[in-house]
Amino acid sequence: MVGPEAVDRILDLLDEVDQKVQSLTDKVNDILSWVPWGLGWVVDKFKDLWSKAMDKLGEFWDKVKEFVSYLGAPWDLDSAKQQWIELGGPVAARATEADRSQSTVDSEWKGQAADRYAMSLGPQGKALTAVQGKLASVVGPALGAVSTALYLFYGAVAVAIVAMIVGIVTATGEAVSILGLPAVPPTVIVAVATAILALGTAVMNLRGAASGANTEFLKVANETGDFGADHWPKAVIG
Repeated sequence: MVGPEAVDRILDLLDEVDQKVQSLTDKVNDILSWVPWGLGWVVDKFKDLWSKAMDKLGEFWDKVKEFVSYLGAPWDLDSAKQQWIELGGPVAARATEADRSQSTVDSEWKGQAADRYAMSLGPQGKALTAVQGKLASVVGPALGAVSTALYLFYGAVAVAIVAMIVGIVTATGEAVSILGLPAVPPTVIVAVATAILALGTAVMNLRGAASGANTEFLKVANETGDFGADHWPKAVIG
């Protein structure tokens, strides 16, 4: 299980990408600063490919901006999920107790007030059961699903960025001479394109989990069933 340090790790990896790209660019510029006579055609071919590689890097940073908007705290969702689980148990127990056959009202409390209260036990039990079955048991798992999706999201993003860094380092190793430069842009483009695809897939998976949870939340909000305010007996809500 990861914690807040996962976000810091990803941001550090993004800084590393920037540093590796700058290192590659410096090396390329150093090679281009001295071009032997007769190899101008190699430079022209390289510059065209290099421009395409830089465009692809721009796409990567655009995708990063989208990714950053999905940063969240799955550890907080885990805590909230646990609280809903802890709520559900006691509520279910109280629902069982809200049964006239289990109550001491008839033997220890007599009169019209006692009768009215005893009549409210059924609706109370029904409402409490709904709190457990239609609220706590729905919200908790939905929060857990988003939490798990966020953990997977962070893992997928980290793997994608590390793989891209490896590709940039490989390209830097290829930049050893003017004749080796044409191989550099394709290596960069493949590394960046692979990272963009992985980031896009991670975002889509997280969106799917969040959308599913949102559907459950809306269902709870719009279909309060027997636990809505209108369904609790007046005897217990004032």
